Amino acid sequence: MNRNMKKIYLVRHGETESNRKGIFRGRLDVPLSVRGKEQALDLGRYFKSILVDRIYTSPLSRAIKTAEIAFPGRQPVVTDSLNNLDIGKWSGLEKEVVKKEFPQQWQWWVCHPESITFPNGESLNDVYGRVTMFLEQIENDQADCIVAVTHRSVAKVLLASAIKLEKNYYWKFHLDNASVSLLIHEIGRGWTIAKLNETGHLKEIITEWY
Repeated sequence: MNRNMKKIYLVRHGETESNRKGIFRGRLDVPLSVRGKEQALDLGRYFKSILVDRIYTSPLSRAIKTAEIAFPGRQPVVTDSLNNLDIGKWSGLEKEVVKKEFPQQWQWWVCHPESITFPNGESLNDVYGRVTMFLEQIENDQADCIVAVTHRSVAKVLLASAIKLEKNYYWKFHLDNASVSLLIHEIGRGWTIAKLNETGHLKEIITEWY
C-alpha cells in the first residue's frame, strides 16, 4: 500500500441477545451471545490474511470480546472515543416500550436522530466530537492498517465525520453486527469510504432498523 495512505477497518461488535430481542443497549455492558462469539470467529477468518498493525476497541465487553476472539493473542487498545452512544433512560428498554413511553422522542429518533439529546444521556453531536478527535489521532498514528471495534451508532457517526457529513446522515448508513467497513486516508484527499457493511464472511446475521 502507498505509504501515504492509511486504512481503518471499522468493525461493529458481534451479536448480543439484546440485538435479537429488540432491546436498546447503550452503555449497558451486555455480553456477546453464542452467535456473537461465532461471528467474532468469522471476523478472525476475514482478517487472517490482512496485516493489521493496531486494534482499537470500545471499553464495553461486547466490543473487547469481539476483538479478543477475532485477533487471538493481540492486545487491543481500549479507548473511550469508541464507547457507545449514551442513551440514558432508554438503556435496557425494549424498543416497543420506548415507542409508548417516549413517543415524541421516538419520532425524533426515527426521523431526526441528530437533533436528540437522550434523557440522562448524550447526543450524536457529542459522539461526533469524540470520533472526529479519534480520526485526527489515527491520521497522526504511525500504524498504516488499523481495526476499530465499536458500536452501530458510533460507527455511523465516525463514517459521517470522515466524509464531513453533519446533518441527516444517521439513517443513510446501515451496519449489521460483526460487519466490516473500510476507510482509506490519503494525504491531500482525506478519508474515502471504500467498503460499507460487508457481511459475506458471516454465516448468520439479524437486521436492526431502529
